[in-house]
Amino acid sequence: MHQGAGEDINRGSLERLLAKVMSDRGLDLGQFRARYVERRVNVRLNALGLTTYRQYAAYLDAHPEEYARLLDTLTINVTQFFRDPDVYQLFRDEVLPAVVSAKQQRKQRLLRIWSAGCATGQEPYSLAMSALDAIERLDAGTMLPTVIGTDIDPVALATAKAGEYPAKEIAHIPEPDRTRYVEVDGDRMRMRQSVKDIVWFQYLNLFENPPIHGVDVVFCRNVFIYFNRSDQERLLNAFWESLTRGGYLVLGRSERLTPQVSERFVLVDSRQRIYQKPRGLQYR
Repeated sequence: MHQGAGEDINRGSLERLLAKVMSDRGLDLGQFRARYVERRVNVRLNALGLTTYRQYAAYLDAHPEEYARLLDTLTINVTQFFRDPDVYQLFRDEVLPAVVSAKQQRKQRLLRIWSAGCATGQEPYSLAMSALDAIERLDAGTMLPTVIGTDIDPVALATAKAGEYPAKEIAHIPEPDRTRYVEVDGDRMRMRQSVKDIVWFQYLNLFENPPIHGVDVVFCRNVFIYFNRSDQERLLNAFWESLTRGGYLVLGRSERLTPQVSERFVLVDSRQRIYQKPRGLQYR
């Protein structure tokens, strides 16, 4: 049942609850937008039949496993293979050829792609399939691609590392890629070893751990929804430092660069939210 504004106010001090979560588990929920945190925490209160944040704090003490459920609720992601196909088509047809060409001119072989906030792995595997296909079509077999998927949810990362999903998810994968990169066994599908060999996953808190450096493309799509503008700017600056000169940043369609950071990137495609770090001197 929908909770009215008055009921939300009477729940007590959300700030005190967030301080407890930070103290107990080192999870800074202040990184998320305040109203978003309030809504998601209230989901857990309603599910448990609780009415105040103080009651929820006591429940967390008595049931430490609830921290994992809270994190699941906060980091809920709608993820699928090749989500927003137009983005991946542009990535495969324009971004990857440009990156590969620049690397060939510089006699470089390493191609590194970072999926920041990778959830259960569908995005990194989609990027890997796209990279393998593009390298083959470009006759650039000497290139050595790597896709790094990072997330703060260890349960999601375990699923990602396994590379196995319900067979129905194959419907989101383009037909040519299904044949080359996916195996189906009954009601399960798994990524072929050729794909898994170039993808690796690691735990990474975008605000606490050092970012991945020396990457040619950063995908951070539909992640900014969780953060306020100040923290979004922190992330964007971190991605700037992570990218090689001429590297690309890909955001979700509803996400934009903050005004200050937008001056540091070149807009490649406004609809698909693709940006490029200039190849010239870095801004300071």
